[in-house]
Amino acid sequence: MTTGDAPDRTRHWIYLTAAGLLVVFALIGLFTFSAIKENTAANSKAEQLRNDLLAAGLPAPEPEVIAAALGDDGGSVCQDPSSPLIRARYQASLSNGASGPGQRPVIGPRAATEATALTIAVYCPDRLPDYLSHLDTLQLDDTTK
Repeated sequence: MTTGDAPDRTRHWIYLTAAGLLVVFALIGLFTFSAIKENTAANSKAEQLRNDLLAAGLPAPEPEVIAAALGDDGGSVCQDPSSPLIRARYQASLSNGASGPGQRPVIGPRAATEATALTIAVYCPDRLPDYLSHLDTLQLDDTTK
């Protein structure tokens, strides 16, 4: 054996290590690409929602905050806005703030339901008609300025 030649066994481990590193780097690249794609979709929808809220005269957080809260699929807002549990949550939020026997329904603010409708329109527009039909059952008014 000369000094420049390595045994076949040593070359075998070098090739396996190089192939393993190649697979690891490919997986890292794949996950990074999908995360960037998700972030881009979330940021564009968040920007659209923010613009819609501002156009409607409603307060709007920064797009980064919206994207972190709703992601690219609308999060809990788009799970099933017409389900009985979600409807109960909306109705419970339209109360005097007391708990237990002191809790009473109040005339709800139209702005809050309008913001939710805009959110549903951006993130899951196919569920908007169900939500709007539910709003017809609530007594809403411009209660705050």
